[in-house]
Amino acid sequence: MNSQSPIYSLKFTITWIFVYGFIVFVLWQFIQIFLALYLGLWALNLIIEIIERLFLRFGKRIITVEK
Repeated sequence: MNSQSPIYSLKFTITWIFVYGFIVFVLWQFIQIFLALYLGLWALNLIIEIIERLFLRFGKRIITVEK
């Protein structure tokens, strides 16, 4: 084994650990954003369905562009 290789350098290893940590942090932020968007759309769809059913129960219709 070549002990002069940068792979065996502690400074080299710590640097890559920080780079890996940064990559994980950035990916985690994206996952949170996409998860929030997905759950937000799901909740919005659920609210629209509930309101539409309430309107239908009371004999009213929601006027939309589609006829």
